[in-house]
Amino acid sequence: MPPIAEASRPSKQIHFLWLALLAFLLAACAGQQPQPPSTAEQSAMQLQHWTIKGKLGVRSARDNGSANLTWQQQSAPNYRIHLSGPLGAGATVINGTPGGVSLQRGDEPPLQARNPAQLTMETLGWPLPVNEMFYWVRGLPAPGGAGKQQRNPQGQLQSLQQAGWQLNFSDYQNRGPYVLPTRIKAETNGIAGPVKVTLIIKEWLF
Repeated sequence: MPPIAEASRPSKQIHFLWLALLAFLLAACAGQQPQPPSTAEQSAMQLQHWTIKGKLGVRSARDNGSANLTWQQQSAPNYRIHLSGPLGAGATVINGTPGGVSLQRGDEPPLQARNPAQLTMETLGWPLPVNEMFYWVRGLPAPGGAGKQQRNPQGQLQSLQQAGWQLNFSDYQNRGPYVLPTRIKAETNGIAGPVKVTLIIKEWLF
């Protein structure tokens, strides 16, 4: 009888090790699950219509300057972005509709495309990813693939890698019932070379 008891001891140890390994793997998988949206994010998701007033700064191989920005957003994808100042070469208007996007500079005839980033790249020399910015200006990741994310203790987005851009969000402030970032810095390195975009939001109108 004693030899049988001694022989069963290693099997019990192996069984315990397997249980411990399984528990570790389950905990690791649970830690990799995406975190549920914070209360502030859930509130920001409801924000679909706005007027933003602020300043847009761009540093690229082709352009280096800033412009005043007014962004009027209706239900996506309907929007109107007006840039005025040196960066906008006087006045640049970007209009989005379900049929695509158009860009007009001054009295020049409008140009059209399906993608705003492609259109601004071709006309201004640097990409403006308006489709993703619809989410980013609210402190939200855009739908689709997103890389590393970092959040502050309040659960607000601080940094994000998405769509080829590295973004940093800061200066969250209360705007009506929402808590929204007022400074967003974005960097990318594509066909146009390094591009840095800084958006400073001075006013939200709902």
